[in-house]
Amino acid sequence: MIPQYDVALADFTEGISAWHMWGRLGWQEIRRRYRRTVIGPFWTTLSLGVFILVLGVVWAKLWNQDTRTYLPFLCAGMLAWSLVSTIITEGGTAFTSGESLIKQLRFPYTILCCSLAWRNLIVFFHNLLIFVAIAVYAGVPINGASLLVVPGLALVWINAIWVATLLGMLCARYRDLQQLITSILQVALFVTPIFFTPDQLGPRFRRIVDWNLMFHYVDIVRSPLLGRTPAAWSWFMVGFATIFGWGITLWTYGRFRRRVPYWL
Repeated sequence: MIPQYDVALADFTEGISAWHMWGRLGWQEIRRRYRRTVIGPFWTTLSLGVFILVLGVVWAKLWNQDTRTYLPFLCAGMLAWSLVSTIITEGGTAFTSGESLIKQLRFPYTILCCSLAWRNLIVFFHNLLIFVAIAVYAGVPINGASLLVVPGLALVWINAIWVATLLGMLCARYRDLQQLITSILQVALFVTPIFFTPDQLGPRFRRIVDWNLMFHYVDIVRSPLLGRTPAAWSWFMVGFATIFGWGITLWTYGRFRRRVPYWL
């Protein structure tokens, strides 16, 4: 099959620029999920808040750590992890969930991926209320490093588009991949420094963390929330993954975009 890289590039350009469409789709999806509920998306915030509070208090006692230090660390890590892992999980269903639209309308498929990234950012900002409450309790400092959360979230959003596009195609073609991705993320949660710091692993296992890409995506969001500057290695790893991921996605999308409706 002759690659259509120009078509793929035009799809991304038109899809990303159509912010009024994917913005509305994202809001509608949030409203659909929580239709006829009292507090809507804040059910997710409440559930996550209870989980963080209970786990934070118990584990702080078990590890003999100060609750005011451990709770913000755990909360910021869980918020960042929830954002990144949900994007990956839902990315696998980006095209299968939009099957009816793809088969009936002619439009840039990238709109579905942008909508996915946007609605997860909305949920993240809802969940951020948990961190605000804990930050006030623990006295987390707000300084210049805190502003780095903006480029951190921007990088996550930019990566979310290629992740959803690539995984959306792969999972549309090979449906078993969705279950595999979910299983891998469940294990990755416990081997990624979310509940513990990298220093607690010691110098030997710290090298493994340095090559854990999920940790770096979490770090560029978590560290600014805690008033710290993310490590330069984290920026490098995320930047490299962004360039490499977009390159692979453009190559794959240019070759197989036409097959997506048939895979559905």
